[in-house]
Amino acid sequence: MNILFNRLLQKHGKGFCIGILLCLLLILVPFSGASLQLSKEASFHFQGLSSQRDGWEQIDSGVTQDINSVFFICLNRGTVVGDEGIILRTGEGGGNWTPQISGVMEALYAVSYYGYSKILAVGASGSLVYTTNSGMNWTVLQTGMMGSYFSCQMINETVGVAVGVNAIFQPFFTRTNDEWNTWDSTSFYIEHESVFYEGRLSDVYFINASVGFATAIVDVPAAGAIVRTIDGGDTWETVLFYDEPLFSIDVTWEGVGYAVGDHGAIVQTLDGGETWQELESGVNSALNGIDFSSETIGTIVGDSGIILRTENEGQSWSQQASGTTQNLLGLHCVTDMFSVAVGEQGIILRTMTGGYPEDITPPETNCTLSGNMEGGTFISDVLVTLNATDDFSGIATTMYKLDDTPWVGYTGPFAVTENGNHLLRFYSVDNAGNTEEEKTCEFTIQHPPSLQITITGGFGVKIHIKNLGNVAVTNASWTLLLDGGLLLIGKQKTGISTIEAGNEITLNSLVFGFGRPTITFAIASSHQIVQSSVFLFFVRI
Repeated sequence: MNILFNRLLQKHGKGFCIGILLCLLLILVPFSGASLQLSKEASFHFQGLSSQRDGWEQIDSGVTQDINSVFFICLNRGTVVGDEGIILRTGEGGGNWTPQISGVMEALYAVSYYGYSKILAVGASGSLVYTTNSGMNWTVLQTGMMGSYFSCQMINETVGVAVGVNAIFQPFFTRTNDEWNTWDSTSFYIEHESVFYEGRLSDVYFINASVGFATAIVDVPAAGAIVRTIDGGDTWETVLFYDEPLFSIDVTWEGVGYAVGDHGAIVQTLDGGETWQELESGVNSALNGIDFSSETIGTIVGDSGIILRTENEGQSWSQQASGTTQNLLGLHCVTDMFSVAVGEQGIILRTMTGGYPEDITPPETNCTLSGNMEGGTFISDVLVTLNATDDFSGIATTMYKLDDTPWVGYTGPFAVTENGNHLLRFYSVDNAGNTEEEKTCEFTIQHPPSLQITITGGFGVKIHIKNLGNVAVTNASWTLLLDGGLLLIGKQKTGISTIEAGNEITLNSLVFGFGRPTITFAIASSHQIVQSSVFLFFVRI
């Protein structure tokens, strides 16, 4: 953050910066709720698009001054603001940028749209500039004041707010209820445990015209805070006093909100700001801006080109390659895929892939078969598992078709139970639309027959075989063996039999001899063993 201190000292002199150095760290993105106002009728026709391979591409802004904030009202139309009163506008999804005349030379730190035409920008020296015709003409509402605004929001068509610091280093809040024809300003101290602290409001987010949040930097001791209002900004309460300065805030759905700050700080609320917990960012640099494009997917930008993304409501954050080491000061995530980030020395970054490298590689799906095998044939039900992987955009769907059944979406492992030869076809599609070539997997199931074998004696040996299964046993080889004693006839016999499902057959074998042989009968994968006594032609079991 020392880079930011030095830059602001050179611009405004020591007299301006003494006592508000921490305040001037807050060159960051202000309002991150544009996705709530995104027009459903907006078209998506980017111009100036390169053959993108990296997740984030750098766009020529045409300026070298620091760009502090960005806001898109739809997929095409957006505005960035920066130092020396710079305002740039695009109608082409950020592919090309056109300068506009702001009417001020002070640094502009934040910009916010309402609808397609009404835009508010705020900045140093209390600058408020406003347009109702998309920037064809900007009206300077206020400038040349002590103090600065660091964030703003057009809440609805007529209500707008701006936050910052006043001339005596108090958090400063300004609100209009009549589209900036008039406005009122208030200041307050940040209260914590009955102590009142000086500081500055770095970012603001109003859920509606009454309920809003703001992040703050506390001067002494160096700390941060989150304050909340439920009466439109007339009064503010401290809902979090934190040991790191906080620079940016965003609220998603149902009372879920996030704030980021110095040394990789991320905090989250799940109950409308009543309680806050720390999240692990994995970095130690200043995080200057945060924006969620949906309830679960959010992005953070920070110093040294850091970009972090979550797809699980902040439970984990992955770092993306920005392609720059410049400090990134603000961003706006219009959709889960399309975002724009801005930063020092006129840098503008854009992604249309969610920040991931362009995905031109189809996914890969592997099939795993689980079951009991004998000689290359499954003798049990087969559990089929399809595992699809994709290095970039992730798996959108996996489809499969078993034998002559229709194609269906894979939702988890499934069992194949029928005997016979089976052909499984399958493929996957990733989130970028890349489709894998169809793959196949062949296997055979032959369940062991369910046979009930009963051996009886009498005049010779009788074998009763009943097929208890629902599949016929066809051309099954069988063997009858009498081992032991003195047998002259019937010691061994073989044959082939067919037993229909639910049917029973009886095999007879003549025996002559003496002794106590062991009788073993085997058919298919079933067998039965009994002890017997033989006297001449008669057998006793």
